[in-house]
Amino acid sequence: MARIPVDVEIEIDRFCNNVKQSTYTRSVDLALATILILKKLIGESKWSNASELITMIRSQAHRLNEGQPVDSITFNITRRILKIIREVSVRIIHGKNEGSDISLTLQAVLNDRATMLTMNDDEYENPDDNLQLKKKQQVQADLTESMPINSIESEVPMHILKPELMDDLNWYATDVELSVQNLAQQALAHIHANEIILTLGYSYTVERFFKYAAAKKRQFHVFILEHAPFFTGHKMAINLSQANIPVTVVTDSAVFAIMARVNKILIGTRSLLANGGLTAKSGTYNLALAAKNYNVPLLVCAPTYKFSPTYLPSFDPVMCNSFPSPENILSYESLFQSSLDIVVPMHDYVPPELVTLIIGSGMGNAPSYVYRIVSELYSAEDNDLERSQKKSSR
Repeated sequence: MARIPVDVEIEIDRFCNNVKQSTYTRSVDLALATILILKKLIGESKWSNASELITMIRSQAHRLNEGQPVDSITFNITRRILKIIREVSVRIIHGKNEGSDISLTLQAVLNDRATMLTMNDDEYENPDDNLQLKKKQQVQADLTESMPINSIESEVPMHILKPELMDDLNWYATDVELSVQNLAQQALAHIHANEIILTLGYSYTVERFFKYAAAKKRQFHVFILEHAPFFTGHKMAINLSQANIPVTVVTDSAVFAIMARVNKILIGTRSLLANGGLTAKSGTYNLALAAKNYNVPLLVCAPTYKFSPTYLPSFDPVMCNSFPSPENILSYESLFQSSLDIVVPMHDYVPPELVTLIIGSGMGNAPSYVYRIVSELYSAEDNDLERSQKKSSR
């Protein structure tokens, strides 16, 4: 039975408190912190095999995601690490990677062809031996293919799995850390000379995207919606102007008025859903509708740790949102404070039909292709983490 040490429990509580207090201002910081706490959980806890490890991590996933009503980054990182555990287990048992099916299939075809050529040369000399060899090979193949994943996980002991797993997690942490940089390197393929590009508020990923293009001497102009009442667009304008990028701050209400002058829209996102839709900062839905009306392409920058296998067929503005203090809109000292109910939603849901292109860490993809990327990133048996959380909370 898996056991979690007391010091790891304390680290998990500290991580949950940091998430609730919004200590991680950037999504990449939250992703790296999640990987770090899961590495500590794997490295210092007591477990005997891969099956126990997977059960332990799944039991802690809901606890790690507390205080995140919209973001699915912690769940996504957890799903990805569970997939890595299964891949390492298969690699240890079979000596291969689960993700290399195509190359293995081609190699198997070549091996079978070479075997058949050799057997054709010898079949007239000893046909009984050849028949026995064929039967033996077929039995071995059937046993390997029929072995379920769960039995593979239970067969891999801790002392064999842990070293290889920690190496893979270190590589994964490095990949996440460099994900924004790798995404920004695609800027020259999407930002062309003398374009006017519109963005909304502040996004670290979009900022790096613009700065990379400017560093490569690409000339363009950025219109920034100020994102009231938080006015994070002012921060974006200051950061871009310091990099000698021409910027113009625009009020949110003028989005339709300026849309005819814009060549394209480039925004970030909090979470990218399996149907190609996204949850982003408030005001994004109005921006997307305006872009659709003027046929302006909407590009979304999303590192792979923001890809989620969940769906939001009907966006619930209460259950799938967060609501900060309305102090920025109406002061508590106002005379109207007692007679008004002020709601300040932080996020919007944008359906996939309003999105033109998803720019990930690889090449850009249409929203309809997101489900394929998600199926490669995560195992299907881990897609129910959010649903399991809802059932356990009832």
